[in-house]
Amino acid sequence: MTTHPSFSLITSTLGRQDILGRLLASLEKQSFRDFEIIVVDQNPEGYLDDVIARYTGSLRLTHLRSPKGLSVGRNAGLKVATGDIIAFPDDDCWYGPETLAEVTELFRNYSGYDMLVGRTTDAEGRNSIVPSLPRDCDIDRINVIDAANSNTIFMRRVAEAGTGLFDERLGTGGTSIFQSAEDRDYIARALEGGFRVRFVRDLVIFHEQIVTDDARHLARVRKYSLGDGAYYRKHGYGIGRIFLMIAKALGGIPFRLLRRQSPELKAKFTYSIFLLSGYLRWNDRNLKV
Repeated sequence: MTTHPSFSLITSTLGRQDILGRLLASLEKQSFRDFEIIVVDQNPEGYLDDVIARYTGSLRLTHLRSPKGLSVGRNAGLKVATGDIIAFPDDDCWYGPETLAEVTELFRNYSGYDMLVGRTTDAEGRNSIVPSLPRDCDIDRINVIDAANSNTIFMRRVAEAGTGLFDERLGTGGTSIFQSAEDRDYIARALEGGFRVRFVRDLVIFHEQIVTDDARHLARVRKYSLGDGAYYRKHGYGIGRIFLMIAKALGGIPFRLLRRQSPELKAKFTYSIFLLSGYLRWNDRNLKV
């Protein structure tokens, strides 16, 4: 008889063999072994065969395929996941050897919570991807903006059942223009459903720093800002919130001009323009999931 694992880890992957291998190698080293890894493959047929074969014997691994889109892939994984706790490691993150053991203990300590989120750091311990809250706290409508990182979401099965699937109109790789904020949206929907979410600063998932000094960064800012704007509109934040965020983003421009920080200036202007655009372009036809 097949038993349900304690954890289901769902990873959507596209165009990454060696990097996915790093994640799987880190899972192979976990001291806590009661988990499954669901690899949702969005590559051409056969692209991952060698990587999957390398770890099939040492990991409880399910390999399935889906159309492109991060949210699409996560939803495909959710439909087959059997674990008591569900997580969504990206293919380019990795776990420390005690990560799953630590999460198990944290859920014992926070027995009244349905979801735990942490932070991402690089290998040297510096925050990466998104800002981090300064201390442990409950997540709410306000601070979810600085704590929503899908790599660090761990949720009980009851929260998944009550929140449902990811909104496939949000998230990188999907068919819409809103290429981010699917994780923030998911946590916000869990909160709206009455589930309790806790930020735990010592819950760390590893992810390298994002390169911010090339043209790809501006393209990423454009895509992600559209998704952020859509999130604010979907969840009923007023337009005043958008203008406040734009004011904060542009407020330091005189100092950056003095320092001749032109790449950062471009990123701030791009963020502001596309944040507002995403807010305005999410309309009533985009009904909530």
